[in-house]
Amino acid sequence: MSRVKLLLGPISLAAFLLFPGCAAETLFLATFNSDTVGSPPATNQSTGTVGLDEGAGTVRVVLPPPGATTNWVEISHPTAPSPQTAMQGRFAQFKGLGTYGLLAVLFIPQDCGVVTLQFEPFGQGAATYTNFLHLDFMPNNTVRVDDSSTVFGTFPRDQFFTVSVSLNISATSATSHMALFGAGASGSLDYNVTGPLVLAQQFGAVRFWMGFQHTGRFKVDEILVTRNK
Repeated sequence: MSRVKLLLGPISLAAFLLFPGCAAETLFLATFNSDTVGSPPATNQSTGTVGLDEGAGTVRVVLPPPGATTNWVEISHPTAPSPQTAMQGRFAQFKGLGTYGLLAVLFIPQDCGVVTLQFEPFGQGAATYTNFLHLDFMPNNTVRVDDSSTVFGTFPRDQFFTVSVSLNISATSATSHMALFGAGASGSLDYNVTGPLVLAQQFGAVRFWMGFQHTGRFKVDEILVTRNK
């Protein structure tokens, strides 16, 4: 079975779980298969655009990790403390209130520090880190939410797994459902978003990055953000 088939199976299942009985429109999709290995990812992706804040590190398209067959992006931050390194995925258009879903495939090696996935307002620059929700993939292989005591799940090292986050953003609140799945990954959490509601209502980008105090390199692929029609 090819890696594409292997990963699109779980993604299709997660999309069904996120949006049962609902048609969804794609706001961001990046797979990196048409990008050049050894170079930064192309700005224009299948849907939406990519912005980079390389700081003291690099963001490059790389060959697949073990068990995979197509290009990934590797975010490397080799020294600490030093300016953070990030890749931002910007939506093709702003949609406002609604139900959104994110799916992405991660590969985090044994020696990698904290990896962060965060949710940002539309139109924000690649060097600006304002967010209303973020997840930290911690050294003990659990996921911490918003730098708080809220922790869920477990994920494997040195093999790829999928992270799924659904967001229901209304005029009065923002709630989320987070889940990990794939070989060696498990756990889910329902969470009331505590970040500024006005930022959640402007949702328009996601970011994968490593902060100034951490070192390592990790890979990400098949990033998909959809919204219920």
